[in-house]
Amino acid sequence: MKNSTLLCTVVLAIGLSGQAMAGPFGLEKGMTLKQIGNAQQVAPGKYKVTSVPKPHSAFDTYAVQIGPQSGLCWIKGVGKELRTSVYGLELRSAFNEMKEKLEQAYGKPEVIDRLLPGSIWDEPKDWMMALIKKERLLAAAWSEKSKATLPIDLQWVGLGASAISTNSGYIAVEYSFINKSDCDAEIAKQEDGAL
Repeated sequence: MKNSTLLCTVVLAIGLSGQAMAGPFGLEKGMTLKQIGNAQQVAPGKYKVTSVPKPHSAFDTYAVQIGPQSGLCWIKGVGKELRTSVYGLELRSAFNEMKEKLEQAYGKPEVIDRLLPGSIWDEPKDWMMALIKKERLLAAAWSEKSKATLPIDLQWVGLGASAISTNSGYIAVEYSFINKSDCDAEIAKQEDGAL
């Protein structure tokens, strides 16, 4: 009886530690392309994946970056297209809702919500057009600088809003693992080897 209780405790602890270690969308630093599964290469080292172990209803597309030796180093979840007014109210609302969810996991971010100097798109009704022209930023970043409480394998988390047109847009979240710089260097070296 004593041995079976000990065995159950060990199995439970191993199972729980695996769940606690699961990264964003159920993906973990260093995973290989084979471990991730169905993926389509879109750029050197970057892949669009058809599914993730733990999808979120706000996102319908996922991308990953994988280094030849370092493995998975970056994840991006691209949100569903949102209909919005020219004022961007619905897009800003979706951004703020996701920011609050990420704050629960990682603490307070550094938020950038501003129109760039010199932009002519400075009226409230120009909010989406300024976003299209990349003259407005709406983003949040969780990092050491923002005093975020990131898991040991994560280096940075970012959330941003983007426009498709003056009446539609989407949010996206990105995760960079601590192996990101090694991963970038490996991919650059591999790509330069083609020259």
